[in-house]
Amino acid sequence: MELNLVSWAPLLLLALSAAYVYCATRSRSPQRLPPSPPGWPVIGHLHLLSGGMPHHVMADLARSMRAPLLRLRLGSVRAVVISKPDLARAALTANDAALASRPHLLSGQFLSFGCSDVTFAPAGAYHRMARRVVVSELLSARRVATYGAVRVKELRRLLAHLTKNTSPDRSLDLSECFLNLANDVLCRVAFGRRFPHGKGDKLGAVLAEAQDLFAGFTIGDFFPELEPVASTVTGLRRRLKSCLADLREVCDEIVDEHLSGKRTHIPGNSDEDFVDVLLRVQKSPDLEVPLTDDNLKALVLDMFVAGTDTTFATLEWVMTELVRHPRILKKEPLVVVVRKSEGYDFKGEELNEV
Repeated sequence: MELNLVSWAPLLLLALSAAYVYCATRSRSPQRLPPSPPGWPVIGHLHLLSGGMPHHVMADLARSMRAPLLRLRLGSVRAVVISKPDLARAALTANDAALASRPHLLSGQFLSFGCSDVTFAPAGAYHRMARRVVVSELLSARRVATYGAVRVKELRRLLAHLTKNTSPDRSLDLSECFLNLANDVLCRVAFGRRFPHGKGDKLGAVLAEAQDLFAGFTIGDFFPELEPVASTVTGLRRRLKSCLADLREVCDEIVDEHLSGKRTHIPGNSDEDFVDVLLRVQKSPDLEVPLTDDNLKALVLDMFVAGTDTTFATLEWVMTELVRHPRILKKEPLVVVVRKSEGYDFKGEELNEV
């Protein structure tokens, strides 16, 4: 039976798309390029990244090929893997101006308010200004030291929670507790409020959705030519627009609280959080590039999303803080986790806040 128009049109479109992507991904200038492992047509070396964590796979590949400089083709996107310290230093320090820009990923264009955060902003006057503001005003040693009381307060709350909810016949998910601790500290530092852990809270839900969209695999990131069609068919663009609207609403609420002075003050908070600092910097006449409200939201979210890591880094940070403040544990580290009967002399206000 002959194929009708409805049946052969998609097949023809698929064949034309595959032919275009294959022609676009073929190497036209093999001279003076780093070595490359064998790849597949169309997808290139994407199949190599499906067997584990990408950085481990790339390190093993560079080691097996004995190539400190390695060339990969991820779909139609060309990439270079550097696995030698002196080469990385040359790329990221000596030639930083040529390699400072990041690819304009679809998630960054939406959720970073037009790629206006430090991570996705293109190299130029705005990126230099944003990086200088973040380093000098938000991540300086003086600024980090001012939030020491916040970290100690949240550590005490965590230990009080463990004291009340731990027993020999009851298990407790420490990974969740440590992640909640990191979120609480970052939320107080960034927004002046604690991270809401309830399922119905919009802030937690929208930030979780944003992290999923940032980390997820998208066809358009590896085949930019197919991005408009792929993101529409898969519904990714619709999800990004919805998440952006929710992010904008939440951020507007937080900024309005700071401008109106109506936010609830938490004991132990410093005088300025990240939003306060950026609002103050925004009014400075010395800025090389104006800092818009969307830029401000992007920078705050950049700090928060980058800091809420669910990997071993969170556990490492928590244990480092416990070691730095031994008085919190009354010089008997971790006993509070397993022996509720011994307890510790926490203040009443700290127990009531849990």
